[in-house]
Amino acid sequence: MNASPVRRALPWRALRLAGLLLVACYALYLLAGNVFLNSRIGHDLLNRKPEAFTLDWSGGRTYWPGRVTLHAVRMGGHVRRVQWSTRAETVRGRIALWPLLRRELRVPWVEADGVSGSVGRAPHERPAPPPRPGGWILDFPRIATDSLRAATLDGWQLAGEGRAEVGFVKQLRGGPMELRPSSLWFEALQVRHGDTAWLRGTTLSATAAMPRHVGTEHPGLAKLDLVDATLELRGTTVGLQSTLDAEGRYGFAVQPGEGRLQAALALRQGALARDGRLQLRLPLLSVDAGGGRVANQLDLQLAVDDGLRLRATLPDLDGRHPSLDAHLDLPGTTLPLTDWRPRLVAASGAVRAHGHLPSIGAVVALFAEADWMGLEGSGTVDADLRLEDGRLVDGSRLEVTDVAAHADVLGNHFSGKGRARAVIANDAAGQPQSRLEVVMDAFSAAPARTPERPYFSGERLRLETVSDARLERMAESMQARLRFERARIPDLTLFNPYLPNDTLRFAGGNGLLSGDLRLDGDGDVGQGTLRVEGRQVRLAVSGMQLRGDVAVDARLRRGNLHKGEFELGDSRASVRNVAFTEPGGTTHSGWWATLAIDRGRAEWKTPSSASGSLQVWMRDVGFLLAMFADRTDLPRWTARVVDAGEARLSGTWLWKDTRLVLDRAHAENARFAVDARLALEGPRQRGDLYLKWGVLGVGVELRDGKRTYHLRGARQWYDSQPRLLP
Repeated sequence: MNASPVRRALPWRALRLAGLLLVACYALYLLAGNVFLNSRIGHDLLNRKPEAFTLDWSGGRTYWPGRVTLHAVRMGGHVRRVQWSTRAETVRGRIALWPLLRRELRVPWVEADGVSGSVGRAPHERPAPPPRPGGWILDFPRIATDSLRAATLDGWQLAGEGRAEVGFVKQLRGGPMELRPSSLWFEALQVRHGDTAWLRGTTLSATAAMPRHVGTEHPGLAKLDLVDATLELRGTTVGLQSTLDAEGRYGFAVQPGEGRLQAALALRQGALARDGRLQLRLPLLSVDAGGGRVANQLDLQLAVDDGLRLRATLPDLDGRHPSLDAHLDLPGTTLPLTDWRPRLVAASGAVRAHGHLPSIGAVVALFAEADWMGLEGSGTVDADLRLEDGRLVDGSRLEVTDVAAHADVLGNHFSGKGRARAVIANDAAGQPQSRLEVVMDAFSAAPARTPERPYFSGERLRLETVSDARLERMAESMQARLRFERARIPDLTLFNPYLPNDTLRFAGGNGLLSGDLRLDGDGDVGQGTLRVEGRQVRLAVSGMQLRGDVAVDARLRRGNLHKGEFELGDSRASVRNVAFTEPGGTTHSGWWATLAIDRGRAEWKTPSSASGSLQVWMRDVGFLLAMFADRTDLPRWTARVVDAGEARLSGTWLWKDTRLVLDRAHAENARFAVDARLALEGPRQRGDLYLKWGVLGVGVELRDGKRTYHLRGARQWYDSQPRLLP
């Protein structure tokens, strides 16, 4: 029995209805998709955080769901300290629609034409957002271009004909990231920086991949431990001209040249793979300070096997211009970015070099390492260095001339033009020692806090160091000696900041200073001497004016250079041909005294301080009595005491900041005895004195310029007064 005509028409109606629905949906997609791509709706939706990411295009089209074409595309972003941007004439791609339902943007392929881009350091760091769950997954298996035209990497501009292919997976909100195997290839590449084309006619091929990881767990250079990469490079470089001026400074300029750069390197999880090679041959025209010119070639090479083999050569053509022949073997194949120092300590090699070096500090540090001394700036270097397992070995030598030298000693900054000679020589036990000798033919010294204001100068300062030749033990084993003689002090008043102000100060005069100090690597003074000599020096002591010859021999023991603390035992000081006037007008001349410090300690800093016990031999006690009173105010018999001959005084003393104290002072000879204590601080004066001659005695009480005399019970009065020092 046949079906009715109505029933036969139903499937056709359903198919026609479905077709109409599909056409309507497709039309709706065409309308919505193209409106989205060609209106502000799409731009505003994709640029909600322009400080982190921007995407812009001039127009686009889509004719099939998930397939998109964009024109004049511009993208940019800011990640931590990095800013990036890229441009493309046309971008085509496909978006997988179903993964969008599980918060995954998967773009199986992207192709771009006319691509250029840049990566550089941002002016400020954008902090990474804290990790949060639920971030979208961005999955781009393949982004490719066959028309990569230009790229800028932190100011370096690459231009040529290139192609690239990149793939990555990244989860937003601090999630993991993976760089799939990616590649870059250029030919006819030119590399410029500013107006200079450093490389031309270059072929470059590179690959890179990085496994899935969380960025915060591998910050900065730690990401190199994850990278697998290769680089092959071959190109022509420019030449260089080095010009040495009369001040010892080098100027460099680019000149036309036919140098060669070749590289074939592979990085496997932060380490260079075996058989890697890098070679740079650079034409170099050297021009000396006299205008002499010589054409040469600098050859730099790196080879990778079980370590890094570095070699640099610059042939010696005439003995006057720079030359270099060096090779250095570093253990391990990781890139020496953060662990270079321990690897240098274990390195072996040799360096023979001659020429003017613009910065010699690092070279001299191979022979002596101390924070308080150094050679800086440029100088002429003649070196023959041999290194085995991080140690300079017997026969290594270094000579430097016309270099700026400095040493910070006793709170003073010594500086001057000098020369240095260093050698490695075995000691009696066969152990290599490093010996450095620095000579400043002319030098000056200034307080460390005001190095621009020198207060004495001299000739031929000599600094010698001896230390273990092993770099890791050099600082701790160092012993040093600093010597200079008869340096000129044009104005002794410059030392007044180290003295107790108006209590004791220089009023004028000049002098000579000599020193011989032995130091260790930390700057501690094991022993040393300082000698000051001055003729017709004017001193102001508590209101009295003195003129005479001064000589001070300070012997330093067990001190600390950085803190400025020293033991002063066995130090001596003397004054000769002294003339002074008492407050009442009585004058004295030809007075002398010699002072010996039995025990003492000094702090050579600002404010200075010193203390200890002393012994003084003096012509008479006239100056001591004058500190308390004019002789016309004392009983007449005291004049016989003043002129009664030489006396020996002992006591304890303290000098700190503006305060000068003498306590338990006792002087006597066969005819008299004197006991005294005295404290001076600026205009303030406080003291007690007891003078005995036979059965006669007198006491003087001094309080801020006022004097009280005790004639009866003077001994008992003096003994009842408190001591000034504990």
